Amino acid sequence: MPIYRIMSGFVGLAVLISFLALPTSCGEEKPKYVQYKIVCAASVDLNVDTNTGVDNVDAYVCKGTVVNWKANHHTFCVVFKNGCPFGTNGCNQIDTDHPSATVTVSHNPPKVYDYGILVDGKLFDPHIIPGGG
Repeated sequence: MPIYRIMSGFVGLAVLISFLALPTSCGEEKPKYVQYKIVCAASVDLNVDTNTGVDNVDAYVCKGTVVNWKANHHTFCVVFKNGCPFGTNGCNQIDTDHPSATVTVSHNPPKVYDYGILVDGKLFDPHIIPGGG
């Protein structure tokens, strides 16, 4: 076997090993995080002129905050569909005569509580999202 064939075989093997030894970036990237701050809502204004029935379809609230539904001369009734962020009895009676409730839960990550609100006979589907305190 000629020496040039042996040498070219070694060179080819060395090149292959050097490619395999190179570091890769797959999985070595550090995760990036975004932090944002949201103002806790203390009130929900009713507005039947919109498709949501309220001023903010996703109301972010904080634990310990008293949330007031401002009727603005409307009659309303709130019914929660998937649990209650206002404690065991807090969601039983939120209506025109009892327009406020205190947030008793906090979730990390936040949990979305879907509720129905009947405003002057029209049904709307907004959300309450409790967060930090």
